[in-house]
Amino acid sequence: KINTTSTEFIGKWYLLRWATQYEPYRRQFSQLDNAFIVHIPVLQTNTTLIKAYMRAGNNCISEMEAYRLSKNGLELTCETRPFTVTRILNSKSHCCLLYHIQEKKDGKLYNTISLYSRNATRVEKMVKIFEEQLHCAGMKK
Repeated sequence: KINTTSTEFIGKWYLLRWATQYEPYRRQFSQLDNAFIVHIPVLQTNTTLIKAYMRAGNNCISEMEAYRLSKNGLELTCETRPFTVTRILNSKSHCCLLYHIQEKKDGKLYNTISLYSRNATRVEKMVKIFEEQLHCAGMKK
C-alpha cells in the first residue's frame, strides 16, 4: 500500500529513466535533460500534491497536480485527469520509486514507467529493476 505521509514517500525525487508507449509524450519530452518531483502530503484527505520540475532543451516546465489515493491504497488518481492511474511498483529499494502510469487516450490504454531516486546519480541496480519492469509491461527501452 502507498503511504502518502511516510518519509519514504514524501520529499524530492530525481527522474533517472522513463519510457512511454504514448508517442506524443516521446516527442514532447525527447530533449528532457533534467527533472525532479516533490511529494507534498495533504493530511486527512488521502491526497498528495506532486510538484514537477523539468528542463527540456531551452524550456523549463513546472506544474503541480493533486493525486487522490484509492480506497484500497494501491493507486493514485490525478484529480484533473481521472483517466490517469498511477501505481508505485515494488522497487526492492527504499531509495527509489518506480511509477507505472496508465493513461487512457483516444480509447486506448498507454503505459509509462518512470524511475525516480533520492539521489540524482544513476545506480545500476535500480536501472536493472526499471528494465525488468519495462519487460514485464511489454515495453522497450
